[in-house]
Amino acid sequence: MSNLERFQAYADAFEETYADDDWQRLGQYFTADAVYAPGDGTEAVGRDQVLAQLRDGVNGLDRRFDSRALTATPPSSQGDTVSLSWQLTLSKSGAPNVTATGVEHATYTDGAISRLEDVFDEGTAEALGEWMAAHGDSLNS
Repeated sequence: MSNLERFQAYADAFEETYADDDWQRLGQYFTADAVYAPGDGTEAVGRDQVLAQLRDGVNGLDRRFDSRALTATPPSSQGDTVSLSWQLTLSKSGAPNVTATGVEHATYTDGAISRLEDVFDEGTAEALGEWMAAHGDSLNS
């Protein structure tokens, strides 16, 4: 199985996990010492911490909205790294949609992700911050 195929299997499993909250499903896709850099300057180190950070990110943002639409370009591979550009649009009743865009890079070691990194497109963090300042209170209802 190629890294592109492995990444697609991980991406499919992530969407399943988003639907049913079974985060242990994703463990098989990461090395024991995997690192996740979610794009906010922090890093989670170790499979359990990576899974916890992924779960906390989804619970802290995506699930607070009424709906979420994720689109992505087909992944590409260079060496041991698979990358894809993505766009996430979040909707909350009574507020305008907010969109985040970026690139995810997954580096593989021995058939599993050893580093997962999200890089936000320029202006994305600022736009999210502005939306939160103006409409963040709506996420509490």
